[in-house]
Amino acid sequence: MDTRGDSPSLGGLRAQIDAIDDALVEVLARRFAVTRQVGRLKAAQGLPARDAAREAGERERLCALARREGIDPDLVGRVFDLVAAQAVAEHAQAPWGTDVVREARPTP
Repeated sequence: MDTRGDSPSLGGLRAQIDAIDDALVEVLARRFAVTRQVGRLKAAQGLPARDAAREAGERERLCALARREGIDPDLVGRVFDLVAAQAVAEHAQAPWGTDVVREARPTP
């Protein structure tokens, strides 16, 4: 058995991982393009950029999906939290709208 790390099967698997990593970055780029559009729309309508109830629901949905797929839901939750926080940070730095990082208030 070749343990040097240069066997064709290892190289092939690493190439697959690289392609998947590329796809992850491309998906993130698409997601941020959409969240920028959402931020502009919310700013134009005077809506808060952050909707804590939606974020919580989406986080739970993704964690449930992770469980079904056999992936650690805590990992998926942390990734979602990072991505959501980045979207809010981009809204805070955006030239469009003001007060875009205020929280959505739950409706009584």
